[in-house]
Amino acid sequence: MESTLQPVNEARPFYSIPELAERWRCSRSLVYNVIRGELVLDLAANGRKKKSHKLVPYEVVLRIEREKMKVFR
Repeated sequence: MESTLQPVNEARPFYSIPELAERWRCSRSLVYNVIRGELVLDLAANGRKKKSHKLVPYEVVLRIEREKMKVFR
């Protein structure tokens, strides 16, 4: 069985919501909750808020992943 997950050491400048859901192995709705309040690139046309393509910078992804890490006991 081949894994479609991207190796962590391959940094890209931006990640889409579905890519983050795959990377973190969670639902897209959870990704939206995790990135709420973060700085993202929104490629929506002027005035359109729904159905826009959002991209999350790699630095934000790394910071979120660092904050969510904890020691397993």
